[in-house]
Amino acid sequence: MATISLKYDGRNILAKKTIDYILSIGLFTRTDNAISAAEKKTRKAIKEIENGKGIVCNSFEEFVEAMK
Repeated sequence: MATISLKYDGRNILAKKTIDYILSIGLFTRTDNAISAAEKKTRKAIKEIENGKGIVCNSFEEFVEAMK
């Protein structure tokens, strides 16, 4: 199996949609080393929320207090 590394602007909508389309065809897979550090943090945060971890605040003041 061959590996291709792509570097693109993650803020470019066309680039992101192109990568998503290529992956949706089913002929290609994404490897773990292709996932950026920011994407890993985002995935981890989503999993934490799904598992009920985190804080719930009704106002910014509550958030500031919770961060102390």
